[in-house]
Amino acid sequence: MRRALYLVLLLLAFSAVSRTDAHAQRMGLTNLVVDNQEGRVKVRFGVDVKAVDAVNDALVSGQVLALECRAWLTRKRDYSWNAEVSRAQTLSSLRLHDGGPFEIVLPGGRQEHFRGRDLGLVMKEAWGNMSMDLGAWDSLARGNAYSLTLEIRLVRQDVSSWLKGALFFWNFDAIPPVKYQLDFSY
Repeated sequence: MRRALYLVLLLLAFSAVSRTDAHAQRMGLTNLVVDNQEGRVKVRFGVDVKAVDAVNDALVSGQVLALECRAWLTRKRDYSWNAEVSRAQTLSSLRLHDGGPFEIVLPGGRQEHFRGRDLGLVMKEAWGNMSMDLGAWDSLARGNAYSLTLEIRLVRQDVSSWLKGALFFWNFDAIPPVKYQLDFSY
């Protein structure tokens, strides 16, 4: 009887600890802004990775990581589902060279590279000020309410797509995804 009681208490303690760890935010968003830049809908934001040690451990163990950002812009409707206006996605790779520095390669025409031995500083410089293009500004109609959803995740790129499909219930992300929503009127 005592063993069963100790086992129940141990399970409750473990679930309480794992629940608090699961709710601890390991990645955050800074300065989320939607604006008009030269006739384009631009989303500007910064990604703040708080779990630098976990990312470092993953890279040292040989994993290939990438920051994946997805944005959806929808027009809000009262009695129906929101209507999608546009969507965008960006992927920037993060790697550790053999005994050398960390490197982040941002996508786009310029192919910017950020390198250094301090992982936290490299991530802050590369991901502290990001931008995504969501299409032409004239796709928005005046007098409507809109919603921007932004999802950021640090994914493992070394996992094959067939394994992800077969184990669809398993999370292969290095850091759990975080989703943000910004509602605005135009």
